[in-house]
Amino acid sequence: PKRHKVLQEWMEAKEKTRISRGQRRRGKPAALTEDSCFWAYVEEAWKDLENLKQGQHQSLQRLEEFERYVTTMNDALKISADVSLEGSRFMKWSAEWEKYKREHSS
Repeated sequence: PKRHKVLQEWMEAKEKTRISRGQRRRGKPAALTEDSCFWAYVEEAWKDLENLKQGQHQSLQRLEEFERYVTTMNDALKISADVSLEGSRFMKWSAEWEKYKREHSS
């Protein structure tokens, strides 16, 4: 939805302002995940994983991109703690993704 994109643009502008002022990098995780579309991306990753399991290999690239995105967000402390709670939709996806990679590694 457009409102999520507007919020995301606002957060990115805020981050650029913070950096231009010479403020330090975040020292602790965000109280809220900074990307307002994060949970929508998780749902897309679920769909891509299901498609990949059904042989639609074009989904693999999107899943790898999502994995890199999550790593970048996590390293920058822009993901809130609720994302990694046991039983969260993201943690369930992550477990399924890791299982798929183990089962299909060369």
